[in-house]
Amino acid sequence: MIRPYTSTDLGRLKEITRICFDGASIDRNIETLVGSIGGRDWVWRKLRHIDEDVRGSRAEGVFVWEENKNVEGYVTTRGDNQSKIGAIPNIAVDPKNQGCGIGRALLNHALEYLTQIGMQYAKIETLAQNEVGKYLYPDSGFIEVAQQIHYIKRLEPRDYER
Repeated sequence: MIRPYTSTDLGRLKEITRICFDGASIDRNIETLVGSIGGRDWVWRKLRHIDEDVRGSRAEGVFVWEENKNVEGYVTTRGDNQSKIGAIPNIAVDPKNQGCGIGRALLNHALEYLTQIGMQYAKIETLAQNEVGKYLYPDSGFIEVAQQIHYIKRLEPRDYER
């Protein structure tokens, strides 16, 4: 069953995030190439995104899938009343429950919520290596609008003068 997020869910959301984004995170890709940065790993950076998603009034747009009193998945949303484009920054389902329709149900719930708060479009991003997202999002009516390439460069003193 889908229900609104409560602050007691945060630990479980982070646990699911740590598991699910291991193979589908820009920060994970960076760490694979260059190692940890600033004494922090990719998990620390990704979990900060979840903290931002549930901060203050944004928590109103976060929903969890609960089964037998356990959170098994979640989706986060953000509305932009000026642009009328809503975003779905994060969606994840515990791997032991993937393939059962939970992700699709959470995605549909997020779309309904964004519609209710006045959004005219919804956007979502995924990496090329995320096989589930590459299938689920187009199957749910999303159309690809762009592909993006991320780069990283180690900064050395005076690099900006080159």
